[in-house]
Amino acid sequence: MTRFIESHSKKIILALLLLALTLPSRLTRIEAAVNIDEPWWVISSSNFYYAVTHRDFANTYFEYHPGVTNMWIISTAMHFYFPQYRGFGQGFFDQRKPFYEEFLRENGRETLELVRYARIIQAGVLAVFAIIAFLFLSLVVGENLAFLSIALATISPFFLGHSRLLNMETMGAMFVLVSFLGFHLYRYQNRLIYLLISGAAFGLAQLNKSTSIALLGVIGFMLLLSLFEKNEKPIKSKFLTAVRTFGIWFGAAVLVYFILWPGMWVDPARMLREVYGNAFSYAFQGARLDVTEELDPAEFSVVTRWDGILLYLRYYFSGATFVTWLGLIFSLGFLFTKGRERLPDRVRSMIEYLALLGGLFILMFGVAQGRNHAHYIMNTFVSFDVIAGIGWGSALAWMGSRWKVFSNPLAPIMASIVLILGQIGFGLPYAPYYFTYRNPLTKEAATLGYGEGLAEASDYLSQKPDAKNIKAYVYNGMGTFSWYFPGETIVLKRINVLNDDFVTITDELRSSDYLVLYPITRAKHPETEKILSEFEGVVEPEKIIYINGLEYMQIYKVADIPESVYDALLKKHKPE
Repeated sequence: MTRFIESHSKKIILALLLLALTLPSRLTRIEAAVNIDEPWWVISSSNFYYAVTHRDFANTYFEYHPGVTNMWIISTAMHFYFPQYRGFGQGFFDQRKPFYEEFLRENGRETLELVRYARIIQAGVLAVFAIIAFLFLSLVVGENLAFLSIALATISPFFLGHSRLLNMETMGAMFVLVSFLGFHLYRYQNRLIYLLISGAAFGLAQLNKSTSIALLGVIGFMLLLSLFEKNEKPIKSKFLTAVRTFGIWFGAAVLVYFILWPGMWVDPARMLREVYGNAFSYAFQGARLDVTEELDPAEFSVVTRWDGILLYLRYYFSGATFVTWLGLIFSLGFLFTKGRERLPDRVRSMIEYLALLGGLFILMFGVAQGRNHAHYIMNTFVSFDVIAGIGWGSALAWMGSRWKVFSNPLAPIMASIVLILGQIGFGLPYAPYYFTYRNPLTKEAATLGYGEGLAEASDYLSQKPDAKNIKAYVYNGMGTFSWYFPGETIVLKRINVLNDDFVTITDELRSSDYLVLYPITRAKHPETEKILSEFEGVVEPEKIIYINGLEYMQIYKVADIPESVYDALLKKHKPE
């Protein structure tokens, strides 16, 4: 053991330093915000926990993502925080209704505390996979460069912001990265353990989110190119080797997928149909199977519009820092100039495959139908950050060969410190909502209105006298607001706004004490103008909450709302 520590002391030190660099930022003020997706997954995960503990394995499917990794994490948190949950016989809760959090409060538990437990566990999972990625990458580019690359990826504002939430994207991106690095490493070192870890990580990625299937294209392309490598092996031998490699890799993925999803134990055909049928139906037909009713491949159509691809490119450039931008430029410079000869083949090919991987996610979400959110391309952010780290390392090595000041052994260390501090510094002004970071050269942040600001609105109303008896009518308020607020939260449902059901809206508004609107989403949800336009200029909000100079929240006292506002809203009502 002592000999092992001595021979790997540098890697151990850098791994511990990586943990020290990333864990505090994920654990500080960990319950500061809830995103709009978390309530769905917290309730689904509690249903998952209930189903597993009652051996009702067929009812462990809730969404085509399928989010099983997320549900295991939250279920584990539930087991530690509220193990009695499985014994009340309450059954399954509707993810769109507030009965779940009411049930927890009736039994002396708070949903937000469960979320805190789950986020701590998730931080641990992310830390483990960051260390594995570092160790794999160090075998390709060396310890120093691997440390810089993984650090830049895991502390970038966009990744860090989402990693603090119960968001599947950051875990999925780390699973994909480890899978890719393990497979790439196997091609050069031919050690079975790397292939098995790579396959297992891909299995986790698929359990996390079905869109990680893009990695399959990169793996297939790598195997295809291996058939044309110049060596003494005949083409038949190369083909059989490629088939065997893929079989072992894919077999490990299938094994993990099967073991960790109880639904696969009892009804694998249904699970696979629900996940991949719905995923492809959504991508190609714009809706799930229960909407399109049947999956007809003959009617598949891909929206081949440049605007979708450009949208995701804008998302990327808005959410990436100058540190990443410059690192990418350096990498491209070395790939397409004489500097290419400086890069070993395994490093050069890894950069190219990572670029392909990141580009595939932009292409996939850019051309497919469905919702458009920047976090869908988290894999692109991570892949390009790793490339940027290698680009910076190569640039520093090149400068060291040309200028004496950079040839000092301390120069790369100092440069890495500056780069890491710079990456952290870009995100700090946006804490705790790091994901709202906007590159200064871009017009708008990649992510806005993901739930940030609603906790502040809750804090404001919670300070009111007798706050427990206050009724707040809140847009997007389920979980994002209600988990913080001690009083009663009535959710202003977006579907009622979309359907022009202003009778329900005005009735619920009249029965409340405060109205909380969310104008930051007006560009994304233009239908909210139907409400916002009737308030602005007519009644002054009691409180406006600004974040990063942007108007996020409007809080109105219902007693101050004139009758003319209700009349104006009711004129927009469209009966069924």
